[in-house]
Amino acid sequence: MNEASPTAVAAGTRTDVERWFLRRGVPQLIDGYSSEPRMDSRAAPLIVAWLAVGSVLFWATSPAWHPALNALAAFANLMWVLVALAAARWIRGRPVRVRGETIDPVDIVLLGFLPTVATGIIAGSSFEFVIAGLNSLLGIGAIYLVIGFGLIEIAAWGARRLMSQLTEVIGLVGRTLPILLILVVFLLFAAELWEAARELRPIELAAVIGLLVVVAGVLIVTNLRAELHRMEAATEEAATGADAEGTPAVALARGLGGPMPHAPALTWIERVNLHALALISQLIQSVFVALVVMAFLVAFGLIALPVGVQESWMGAPATQLATFELLGETRELSGELVTVAAVLAGIVGLYFTGLALTDGAYRDQHFSRIVAEIGEILAVRRVYLAAIAEETPRTSEPTMATGTDPQASAQ
Repeated sequence: MNEASPTAVAAGTRTDVERWFLRRGVPQLIDGYSSEPRMDSRAAPLIVAWLAVGSVLFWATSPAWHPALNALAAFANLMWVLVALAAARWIRGRPVRVRGETIDPVDIVLLGFLPTVATGIIAGSSFEFVIAGLNSLLGIGAIYLVIGFGLIEIAAWGARRLMSQLTEVIGLVGRTLPILLILVVFLLFAAELWEAARELRPIELAAVIGLLVVVAGVLIVTNLRAELHRMEAATEEAATGADAEGTPAVALARGLGGPMPHAPALTWIERVNLHALALISQLIQSVFVALVVMAFLVAFGLIALPVGVQESWMGAPATQLATFELLGETRELSGELVTVAAVLAGIVGLYFTGLALTDGAYRDQHFSRIVAEIGEILAVRRVYLAAIAEETPRTSEPTMATGTDPQASAQ
């Protein structure tokens, strides 16, 4: 039986570590992940999808046209973008095919504005063309942001973590909910809150909820920063080995020829990736708690607060969303009830975030686990970088050593 060569084993183990980084939502810790060619190769399919969706929904169609004409116009718009982009690259002396090539800033600008030429023609306005082009560029920028920081992987990791700890989170909600309800139920009967809800537009409600999310995010990042500095300082080899136990880095560490060197300091983009990991993970839990509270408040309001009572507090007719029979009476779900419940639930979610970060009992069950997982990630990173430093010769694209892109393999 033939044995695998040490080089092949090391390459395979290293790819396993990189897949592990991806599954944990920290792709920026992979060596060379942020290189322009690799970012462009991952972004290209999503950019094509964005241009196709944008052509159908926004740029090349009109509500007054027949669906068949809209479909033809969207297809023609995509063909125009491909031909015009290829011509521009040929004029600039670059390969016509984008695949395998970098997408430079000029290409990005062309990809942003070429599909919106149709918007200017349809609307007969250069201003509409510019605005649509800027929106198109914003979408492309969002694609690079999502890919660069692994936001999809972080969200998937956070959702898996929430599902694995769902029983504990529900238990925590059960312990804290009675105390919280003393506050929120009294606020539910505040006439001033209903008056404000009557005047609150959807965009203003979104801004209120967004402000609460920003405050919660600041609390999470502030608490994590000190922990991150502490974990970076703890670089003893024994501690690294213990933290990396049970990960693919264990096999990688066995191949190291000498003592493990200290890992280089985290780059700014690696720090942002780790902060985003903790932020999204904790926010998923807080949003779950807020949704549970919101559902309770809506159900409570439907039973205890008839629409007539709501209208007497608001001094105006309620916005009817749904009507149904409940407990032998006709009940109406009003937009104002949903608004009041959403605002109070957002406040509860913010309170839960602070509780998970500062209260000793709750911190051990939630935020401390996130910190421990980041410590594990840093330990794996130290072993991973030590293995890269020992490679001779070092390859320019290490994750391609086995002919496999770890992101594709992780999916």
